[in-house]
Amino acid sequence: MAELPTIREPVQMTSAYSSVLPSYGSKRDVGKALLQTLGAPSNAVRDRKAPDQWNAALNMHVRLSDKDKNKAETQRDASNRLIKELDQKTKSKQAEVNRRLQDRITTVAYWKQRLNTEHAAICQEITNLSMSKKKTQQALASTELPTEVSQNCLKNRENREAIDLVQDLVDDELINELNMLSEVQKLLATRIGDSDQRLKNLNDCKANLEYDIRDKEECLRLDEHCYKLNNGSAGLQQVAQPSLYDGHTTTVDKHESFSQDNLEKSEVARVMSCLQRELNDFSINKSNDELQKQSELVGSMFRLRLKELTAAKTNLDGQLEKTNQEISSVEDSLHQLREALRSKDGPMKVATTRFAVRSKRPNVEQTRDYVHGGLLSEINDISGSQEALKQQIASAEETLHRLLKNKERLQQDIEIKKKSIQIDEQQCLRLRKTLSWRGFRPAGM
Repeated sequence: MAELPTIREPVQMTSAYSSVLPSYGSKRDVGKALLQTLGAPSNAVRDRKAPDQWNAALNMHVRLSDKDKNKAETQRDASNRLIKELDQKTKSKQAEVNRRLQDRITTVAYWKQRLNTEHAAICQEITNLSMSKKKTQQALASTELPTEVSQNCLKNRENREAIDLVQDLVDDELINELNMLSEVQKLLATRIGDSDQRLKNLNDCKANLEYDIRDKEECLRLDEHCYKLNNGSAGLQQVAQPSLYDGHTTTVDKHESFSQDNLEKSEVARVMSCLQRELNDFSINKSNDELQKQSELVGSMFRLRLKELTAAKTNLDGQLEKTNQEISSVEDSLHQLREALRSKDGPMKVATTRFAVRSKRPNVEQTRDYVHGGLLSEINDISGSQEALKQQIASAEETLHRLLKNKERLQQDIEIKKKSIQIDEQQCLRLRKTLSWRGFRPAGM
């Protein structure tokens, strides 16, 4: 600060002035006297001021001037300092805001990168789960043919006849296979429904991520634009009341928690989707293994039943052959018996003729001699032989009748067995060969 000028001592007034100007006791009186003297006519006695008053007034003016000058200098120095301080503060604040903008851009870019990474992961998971769902749908569709085959097998086996229409192990296992197929279809349908729900959750999370990513991109665009602005940038405008925008803002914690929640929900959805895919594959593989084992079991039962039927038919064929041989033997024997019976007609006629002729002997010649006894014995023997032959013929005819009936039963049973074999072998087993269990597994299995 400049030094104040030294106030000089008041000038002593001469005796001439002192006699004209009255003595006043204050500076105000001096000034009043001066005004009165200056304003009075030249011939009048004017109110003169004392030199002390004049010096006092002068000194007062000097002091006031110095004081105002000092205040002005002080004010100027303070203004310069304030300008420098505010300029430095403005530059510091602007630099700090630039630094914060850069930090914010880095932070938002970090969250955007995490969101993009998660978005790519959830898109891949949606693709994977969609493929898993498609495989499950294919597996479900592939159960239609086995179901139709098993139903047709049971329907075809209903065409078996007579004693062969039996509830055997083949029927039991076919029914078990149908029940198993029904359970597998329900299980796979449930898995498809669960996959649809998981896909809905994934798509919801994907939409939230995309919404958040778009906001982050817009935020980065705006913040990067703000970061590039400087005092010389074009298009700058002054906002009258920046506080008006505060009602639409949120805290940093809420901002980060919003993105973190989206990420966590997406991660949980991906984990659940991954578990769903594993569950789908497990259900497909297990169902396929169980159905394949059941199919093999049904095939084994069919082959076992065919073996039994073939053995039974072979046995019946053997019995039929033996029966035919026996029928032929009985027929030969019956022919011999009938020939033997016919052969007794001649001797019987001879014996009875002799007996009748000798009965015509006269008088005493009609005697019971040895010839008479021999003829009676011969007639009785021949008659007994004929009766025995007739009984044997009747018995042989009955035997032949039974053999023919048995032959007919054997032939009918053989035809039944042939039909059963044809149903199981030609209709059922050939139909079951159309099953393609490889198509039931997921691709690559």
